[in-house]
Amino acid sequence: MDIRQLDKYFNSGSSGLTTQRSVLNRYSRIVKLAKIAFPTIAALLIGMLLIYPSLQKDTRDFKLDITLPKHGELEKLHISNTTFYITDKNNKVSNFIARNIDETKPGSKLVQLTSPEGIIPQDNERWLTIKSPLGFFNQNKNILELRQNVELFYSEGMNINTSSAFFDFNNQKGYGKAPINGQGFLGDFKSQGFEIDSKENILILKGYTEITIKEESLKR
Repeated sequence: MDIRQLDKYFNSGSSGLTTQRSVLNRYSRIVKLAKIAFPTIAALLIGMLLIYPSLQKDTRDFKLDITLPKHGELEKLHISNTTFYITDKNNKVSNFIARNIDETKPGSKLVQLTSPEGIIPQDNERWLTIKSPLGFFNQNKNILELRQNVELFYSEGMNINTSSAFFDFNNQKGYGKAPINGQGFLGDFKSQGFEIDSKENILILKGYTEITIKEESLKR
């Protein structure tokens, strides 16, 4: 038997085994990658299927929150963050600030005030401050109406809280028909209404009234 032929045979067999091992290694790597890639791709596809309907819904339901002005609204007065002044017949000037001033109707001379706050002079030494979430000023009648949580403070040391109050600047009077709660240097009081006379510097409590006078004020 020729030994060289045997060597050639075994050498060729070894080369074939090496080739097979290389192929098997590549196949094994491909299988591993497939095991990782396929679940990942599947998860992405499932995620897209779950998200896509909501994306469609969001796109369909998206609207711009724009309200077109109605006929005549462009003619209305609108001012933001401003100071305005009211003059009575004796030329006493009350000054106010408001977050918004809006005319209720074009040319109506009735304006709505958002968060009005101001000072109403009583005489050279006394004054009244007012504060309210909502108000209306009638330019024709020169009357200011305050609504909701109305707060009044008198410079002599008195607070009044009520749900509605009016100030007639032509007659220099303030008044209200809603119940009031007040605190002053004399004590606390409740009433069914009130009237303030700026000319006489007098506060009038109207209707059923309760007054609790502080003991120290009686001693004074």
